[in-house]
Amino acid sequence: MDIITSSQNARLKRVRTLLSYGKRRRSEQALVLEGVRLVQDALAAGAVAEFVLLREDMVSPDLVDQLRQLDVTTQFVATALFDQLSDTQTSQGVLGVFPWPDVPAPESPNMTLILDQFADPGNVGTVLRTAVAAGVDLVVLAPNTVDPYNPKVVRAAMGAHFRIPIVRWDWPQIDALDIPLVVADAHGDTTIYDVEWPRPCGLVIGSEAHGPSHSASQRAAMTVRIPMAAGESLNAAMSAGIILFEVFRRWNVQP
Repeated sequence: MDIITSSQNARLKRVRTLLSYGKRRRSEQALVLEGVRLVQDALAAGAVAEFVLLREDMVSPDLVDQLRQLDVTTQFVATALFDQLSDTQTSQGVLGVFPWPDVPAPESPNMTLILDQFADPGNVGTVLRTAVAAGVDLVVLAPNTVDPYNPKVVRAAMGAHFRIPIVRWDWPQIDALDIPLVVADAHGDTTIYDVEWPRPCGLVIGSEAHGPSHSASQRAAMTVRIPMAAGESLNAAMSAGIILFEVFRRWNVQP
C-alpha cells in the first residue's frame, strides 16, 4: 500500500478542508471521523467511506481486515503529516471521510430533543450520545446551535450520528411537529419529578450562557426545573441527561 509523503496530496487537502470549514462540510455533506471505534461503528452502520487514511505506524489488524473486506479505499500517511492532520493530542492513527449519515426520522416521534443555541461543541456531542442511550427519537438543532458535524461534536458523540436522526430546523419547522414543548429553565414552574410528561413532546434545552431563547420560551407548553440543594447550576449536557433519563424512567420503567 502506498504511503502519502506530500502535504499537497489531494486527500490530505480534503481532510484539512472538511475539518476546518463548516461551509464545505455542509455543501459537500461530508464529515471526518477520527479513531478506530468511530470508523468501525460507521462501517458497521452501513456507511460507505470515501476513503480512510492510516498513520504509517498504526497497528489495528481488525480494522485493516475490515477495510480490506469492504474494499474501502485506504492509504497510509507518513507519521509527521498525519499528526498535522489529527484533531486530537493522542491520535489512534485513523481518519476517514464519510458522507453525512442518513438516519430516517420517525413520522411520529415520542421524544424530540431540541437544542436551543448550544455553542459548545463538546456539550452538543455529549448530549447526542446521551440522547441515544435515553431513547430519544429525534434531535433538532434550533437556530444558532453549533454545526453537528464539527469535529469536536463528532468526537464527543462517539458514533451517535449513525444511530439517531439529527436535523437543523428553524422554529417554524419545529412548530410543524405540532407537539407540546417542555422547556428546561432554572426558574421553571414545576420540577421534572412533579410534572406529568406529555407523550409525545419536545424537550427544549437552552444554552448554559443564556438559557432558553425567547423563541423557545414563547412556545413553551410548560417550563420545568431540576431541583438542586445549592451551588452553581448544572451544565447543559448534564441537565439534558438528568431530564431525559427521568422521562425514560417514567415512560419505560415505572409500573
